Amino acid sequence: MTEEKNRENNTYDIKIIKWLLQFGKPYKLFMILSFVLMLFAALLELSIPYLTKVAVDSYISPSWAKLYRTTEDEDVFIHISSKYKDSIVKLDKNSSLINLKDLSKNEKSNLEKLEVLSENRYIVINPETYSSSDYKTLNKILSKHDKTFYKQNSIYYANYNSLNTFSQADLFFLRKNDIEQILFISILILGCMFLIFAFTTAFTYLLNFSGHKIMHSLRTSVFSHILSLPQPFFDKNPVGRLTTRITNDINSINEMYTSVLVQFCKDLLVIIGILIVMFFLNKELALMMFIFTLIVGYVAIKFRMRLKNVYRKVRISIAKLNAYIQESVSGIILIKLYNREQSNLDRFKVVNNENYRANMDQLFAFATFRPIIEFISIFSVGLILWYGGRNVISLNLSLGELIAFLYYVRMLFRPIQELAERYNIFQSATAASENLYNLINEKPEEKIGLISVKKFQGKLEFKNVWFAYNDEQWVLKDISFKVSPGETIALVGLTGSGKTTIVNLILKFYKINKGQILIDDININDYDPQYLRINISSVFQDAFLMGQNAGEDEAAGFQSASTPKGIYPVTTSRNGHHISSGEKQLVSLEKAFSKNAKFLILDEATSHIDASLEQSIQGKIKEGKGKITTLIIAHRLSNVKETDRIIVIHNGEIIEEGAHTELLKNDGLYSNLYKLQSEIRSLN
Repeated sequence: MTEEKNRENNTYDIKIIKWLLQFGKPYKLFMILSFVLMLFAALLELSIPYLTKVAVDSYISPSWAKLYRTTEDEDVFIHISSKYKDSIVKLDKNSSLINLKDLSKNEKSNLEKLEVLSENRYIVINPETYSSSDYKTLNKILSKHDKTFYKQNSIYYANYNSLNTFSQADLFFLRKNDIEQILFISILILGCMFLIFAFTTAFTYLLNFSGHKIMHSLRTSVFSHILSLPQPFFDKNPVGRLTTRITNDINSINEMYTSVLVQFCKDLLVIIGILIVMFFLNKELALMMFIFTLIVGYVAIKFRMRLKNVYRKVRISIAKLNAYIQESVSGIILIKLYNREQSNLDRFKVVNNENYRANMDQLFAFATFRPIIEFISIFSVGLILWYGGRNVISLNLSLGELIAFLYYVRMLFRPIQELAERYNIFQSATAASENLYNLINEKPEEKIGLISVKKFQGKLEFKNVWFAYNDEQWVLKDISFKVSPGETIALVGLTGSGKTTIVNLILKFYKINKGQILIDDININDYDPQYLRINISSVFQDAFLMGQNAGEDEAAGFQSASTPKGIYPVTTSRNGHHISSGEKQLVSLEKAFSKNAKFLILDEATSHIDASLEQSIQGKIKEGKGKITTLIIAHRLSNVKETDRIIVIHNGEIIEEGAHTELLKNDGLYSNLYKLQSEIRSLN
């Protein structure tokens, strides 16, 4: 079972990666170029310690030593003398000066182990290599220190330890060639640093540029998918959670792409490159560092398993927190009205505490991982210094190689530490990508069926319709009624009887469980939902204005040829927060009337409008009789007296149907409601 579950998880992860990669395809050129620049930057970083090693071993430390000829090692002396003729100055039959920087590492090590090399180092001066302008200065220095220098043919040499009495100017002049080479290597290192800066800047810019482009496409795709989802999805998912998906989660993925993905490749190449160079310099020390790298890798794998679960909890808690904050801010008026500040704060503390615990779990996991990496790093530096120092003393390692090794050790653990930090981002992005992938795989609202008919007439028929939001908790029970084109029908009943549900089914926000809904004698399932909503104008009780100054233009022009006289212009402010509910309904009514659709639905559309304006709107509705099919839902029964037919719904069932006068004679629920409202009006 465990193996099967792991295979399922791996398949799931691969699907997520494939889904994310499709957004990167248009920018693959940027990604390839970033990778190439990153590769050059990594190679240049690896070259700096090696150049330092060359400078120390070849030019800073004296490179000449005496090579002695012994009876036991005569063959070695002859071989080296013949192989490196240009690097040898013969002193006598049994000794020569040899330039060690021209020898291979193994040859140098073998000569030192055979003890045929002097411990002292020498400086060798060949006057022929100096220019005519420098020749006089050289003669003065040699004459001044004639007891220090020895002459062999045209070559001068001296024990380097005996030069401690020389002036700085004389020493710099004698080692002019070495200083020039050191200057050249220094300039080369500075050039490498500049190129590293240039390449790093370039690939960072390209990464961020393409990253923002990818996230722009991803955010557009996710938001577009959200808009396509059916209404039941929004009933189950808080707005704050969806906001978190589009903002925080996508930002986490962007941070992973720009800070982790390509940078991870660079760090991995640097680690591999360092281990290869270390192996080239000294196999024993390289093996030690490889073992340390394996230990760190094992710790990282263990850390990954824990942190993945922790980050999933963090993302879930953030979504809950955002959802609750959004809900509280949106309903702040109700919170203040019913003095719910303290109770809402108490609930917030619970949600906030859940987020706090998740973040503390993350902090604990991360706080234990980084010190382990730091400890291994420092321990390895100490071990290299001890073991490498012994090798330098035993002549198995040069000083430059030890310095390069220490440099490489710090370079080795720097990307490992960065990987640990980026793992934080990676796990956050992994959890975010899972959330987004689950969201994007929610089935969108079906948009199939008829997108046009010869003429939309507005005929409606419900045939034995049953509907439930949850399981079989029926909201509508065996509902059947007909509405002819141009007819004005009213749906009345107590709150929660199912009136608005009927409207939602007509607009195809939900699918019925049983029965049929016919529009113009065509099953509603055969219509494309967008086509229905284009041809049906709807105004609901709770109006929502979109945009910065939503409704400003529409409201300002509300009193038009299509608007009943007496309705005044509406002035809105930013986001419509400072306009009344009645003004919002006026904006919505203007939009509905200007749509000129053949089917009009008014669900408590005038509940927040004063009586005079409501009469004007009723007059507008009368003008549409016989032309527009109108379905009115209202609790104020005075608004539905003049409709062609009134359908009374109670507990999801139709209990009465007929004209106003007929229903009053029946002495049923409608009659009782009407009498009750009449008595209330008489008391006022």
